[in-house]
Amino acid sequence: MKKILFLLFLFPSLFANQIVIDTGHANVSLVKNSYDLKADGSYIGIKFELDKNWHTYWKNPGDSGGALEIVWELPNRFKLDQISWPKPELIPYPPLMTYGYNNEVIFPFKVIQNELNTNEEIRVSVDFLICADVCIPEKAYINTSIADIPLDNKLDFFIEQVPNITLPTEAYLSSNTLELKFSKTDKSIDQVYFYSDIENVVEHAAVQKLTEEEYSYSLKIQLFDSSKLSEISGVVVIDGKPFKVKSSLVNTPEIELFDELNLLQAVLFAFIGGLILNLMPCVFPVISLKVLSFVALGGKSLSKVRLHSLSFAFGVVLTFLTIALAIILLKQSGSVLGWGFQLQSPVVVSILALIMFLIGLVLLMDINIGSSLTRLGTSPNVNPNYMNSFSTGVLAVIVASPCTAPFMGAAIGYAILQPAIITLPVFLSLALGFAFPYLLLTANPGLISSIPKPGKWMETLKEFFAFPMFATSLWLVWVFSIQVNSDQLITLLICFFTVSIFMWVYKTFRNQIIIFGSSLLTILFLFTQINNFSTSQETSSRLNDSIDSWYFGIEEEFQGSQQAYFINYTAAWCITCQANDKVALSRMKVKEFMAANDIKYVVADWTNKDKSILDALNKYGRSGVPLYVYWKPGMEKPSILPAILSEKIVLDALKN
Repeated sequence: MKKILFLLFLFPSLFANQIVIDTGHANVSLVKNSYDLKADGSYIGIKFELDKNWHTYWKNPGDSGGALEIVWELPNRFKLDQISWPKPELIPYPPLMTYGYNNEVIFPFKVIQNELNTNEEIRVSVDFLICADVCIPEKAYINTSIADIPLDNKLDFFIEQVPNITLPTEAYLSSNTLELKFSKTDKSIDQVYFYSDIENVVEHAAVQKLTEEEYSYSLKIQLFDSSKLSEISGVVVIDGKPFKVKSSLVNTPEIELFDELNLLQAVLFAFIGGLILNLMPCVFPVISLKVLSFVALGGKSLSKVRLHSLSFAFGVVLTFLTIALAIILLKQSGSVLGWGFQLQSPVVVSILALIMFLIGLVLLMDINIGSSLTRLGTSPNVNPNYMNSFSTGVLAVIVASPCTAPFMGAAIGYAILQPAIITLPVFLSLALGFAFPYLLLTANPGLISSIPKPGKWMETLKEFFAFPMFATSLWLVWVFSIQVNSDQLITLLICFFTVSIFMWVYKTFRNQIIIFGSSLLTILFLFTQINNFSTSQETSSRLNDSIDSWYFGIEEEFQGSQQAYFINYTAAWCITCQANDKVALSRMKVKEFMAANDIKYVVADWTNKDKSILDALNKYGRSGVPLYVYWKPGMEKPSILPAILSEKIVLDALKN
């Protein structure tokens, strides 16, 4: 007996038909999960029992190592499927990262045909790399019969570790960063890791950053070289559960009007866009106040005209730069914002609505409340405090957010997606373009002489300018109603009622104690009510009952099914969007053409903050609305329509 054991130890290759092969640092064997191995879900597995602190590798080994190679010698009428790879483990060797298996692993092979008896022989040759501090290539050759393969319940466990569900994902490529996006579920996620099937693509040792968004998760992975990458495939392990991933890569499309926007072009476009922004309807009510103040300056000192113009321009520039700095800081903290982000807050919208209403009352009732915000620039000849003009510039920029002028959308989209050193110059150029008419007046204050002299007509004009303020306030209330529920809308209307009572008290009573007390009570009441406003999640369904609503992955879904689509990225607070809807998108000819040509009309409503929509805007080089995207079968990439639409522009785009 001792001699037999000695021979077994000395010449293991002579007994290769035994179940277990000792290769030096691992025991390799065949196992199965059913006796007869019928082709109805039966599996054969190659089992590795590794020595302590030794490991072998997944199909993509990572920064070093190599996958095992298997050659089967099977009889006729017996077939096995390709190898199934259980989810791997991270095996770090700083500064390297490898993917593989420690301790024990079974690689399953599904039986897809078996018309043999159990005495038929099968053979398999396994070459693999096994590593600890050193790596050693080892080999096992197994010759056995189906009957001699033992049952092993662990095989079913490793079958469960093979990903068999494909996770719907979108893959975005920006430079050498891959972003995988997938929808959220009711269960929160703690750990996610992506194992790429493709070797020499992923920076395996780099940290993969998971970000939770409103309706999805985003996983960012650093790549070596993405120049030849057209799709991504692999395994995503979410809190221990593996999913298959296979997705085409979406590159950031080129922005219309140019192939590649550079800093000089962005600065030029921003300046032109800022200049045109003065003519947009959202800015008119506030700009009208400034015009009124310049009328009041007729015949006065040219130095006053220069200083008021300069104060207004300074307020504009400082506010634009403050918005740019806020975007930069929030972007570095992990948040991503777009143009007009402040109007996604019901608190900001409600405050602006009340301010516009208050200014309208002041203009209509001829109330003088000193140098407060409500007296923006109305009497600069009486009150030489240039803070009024500065405040008008600040307010003009804030209410300019709903509008996107031509050239402006591309420039801001470029700026927000770039580093801070590029973002600031573009926003500065936008500010200078917006303030240019007033800087021109600063340089040549004599231009004020072309304005008619003050007179009775000016009082009538001042009262008339109250109505654009009321109209703006009504529009902001409508925006607010889209963002919140009915209870909060009633609360805002009560705030309007409270402001009206305060203005009556201010105009009627001269007692300073009464005025101070009513002012304090009004402010405290408004603060407590406004502070409780919050966003409702029902915006899209209430705003767009009769059209298709945008959701994550809809473009890829439509393109995959060869379905033409037109996506309207819009918001209730975007005046440009609402104007385009009235003059173009809601026209009967446009609707009839879309219906006749089976073009899906989809609305991506960005009234409230939605990270998924912002990511989609960024994909097209934008950071704000409006954005209009059209695609039909046969097009290489979606077409982007201009920011200002007409019925003819839309129909021409759809026909072409």
